Order: sequence, then C-alpha cells, then structure tokens
Amino acid sequence: MSKVTAKYQITIPVKVRREMGILPGTEVDITKEGQKYVLIINPIETIRKKWCGRFKGRPTTMEYMDEIRGKVN
Repeated sequence: MSKVTAKYQITIPVKVRREMGILPGTEVDITKEGQKYVLIINPIETIRKKWCGRFKGRPTTMEYMDEIRGKVN
C-alpha cells in the first residue's frame, strides 16, 4: 500500500512498475472509470492509437501536427 506525502505524491510499488514498464520519465495519466481510478501509461500514445485511422482520406495525425506546428527536423 502506498502513502500520500506532504506534496501529494505517491510511490508506485516495484511490482507494479515492473509489470507496467514504468521508468523514470514515463508519462502517466489518472482517469476515473466508474468508481475506480485507473493509471494510464503513455496517455498520448493511447489517444493516438484510439483516433488513428478515424479520418480516412484526410491528413494523418502526424501530417496535421506538422501543418499546425511546422515541420520539425
């Protein structure tokens, strides 16, 4: 069981970190699903996979991002 620190931080147990592949710098998100809160690893990748291919015939997500941000070399 984890404890919340004075800075509202928690430690993810070693077993969970290993199973989920969490390393320093890994991006995570916490979302509510019904009565539970769920830890999502790499939320940007999860969102990208969810929406990838939804808009056939239109620019890909990466093409759109390059268009609005400018091409990154």
